[in-house]
Amino acid sequence: MGGGIIVAKVTSPGHKLGQLIGNFFEVFFCNRLTNFSEELGFYCDKKGPRPKVRGEKRKVAWTDSEGNVHDLDYVFEMNGTVDKMGEPVAFIELAWRRYTKHSRNKAGEIEAALVPLGNTYRNTCNFLGAILGGEFTEGARKQLTSHNITILYISYRKIVEAFLIKGVNLDYPEDATNKQKYRLIDAWANLSQSDIKDIEKAFRESIKSDYDKFIRSLKSALQRKVEKVRILSLFGEEIMFNSINDAIASIESYEIAAREGLAFCKFEIYIGFSNGDKIEGSFHEREEALRFLRIYE
Repeated sequence: MGGGIIVAKVTSPGHKLGQLIGNFFEVFFCNRLTNFSEELGFYCDKKGPRPKVRGEKRKVAWTDSEGNVHDLDYVFEMNGTVDKMGEPVAFIELAWRRYTKHSRNKAGEIEAALVPLGNTYRNTCNFLGAILGGEFTEGARKQLTSHNITILYISYRKIVEAFLIKGVNLDYPEDATNKQKYRLIDAWANLSQSDIKDIEKAFRESIKSDYDKFIRSLKSALQRKVEKVRILSLFGEEIMFNSINDAIASIESYEIAAREGLAFCKFEIYIGFSNGDKIEGSFHEREEALRFLRIYE
């Protein structure tokens, strides 16, 4: 990034500016998330080559239980490597918007990807996250947090202030002329690698508090430990009722005492974690119950 960017005049300058800012945003967080995942012993999958896992495709994609394929920005994998797909423990989306008019739609796209994947891989996935930069309305942000998606929101003003230290003012109006936009693109192209590093440093310092909070939430989810496991072995016949009153009457007349000769019905398993999470499972077969428990060994 930086140093001799050449923009053809046939390219929409507004679109090109959006690309430049989006690329800056993506590179900034990609490096940090990758390093963080490695520190905790996870593999961070991101856009790029991974031939033994996805062939010639470069995009990260996971499929939910309904068969829908979702493209993603970052997936933390347990037991994953560049050559082997692991189990997903965190799904994280990254997005930036210059104006609020499309922010609700983007939030809907993020929700539509993360929520079904979180449900599909709930036995291993501990974290759903979204890093939002630019202009996102409070309603758009609440749309995500209401679905237990942890967000890191960075206002467009913080991006603007970081670039201002090198004299590049990205706070251009929506009705800015093409000439004004090309002038900004040229100013960006003249930034040196040293300039970009200074801008990244200023940006990092301005978002430190919110970024650290997001990372703490991610770390807590990834490092959660099993605190208790409750297993209930159920024996006896399953009885179905068509009304609550019939069910109440049956329980009121039920003899609660040890009985011989009852057939095994199922295992019900409850796992409580150190961060307050809980997972429950119901299994009719011993091997299924063991397979479920061994995920958390």
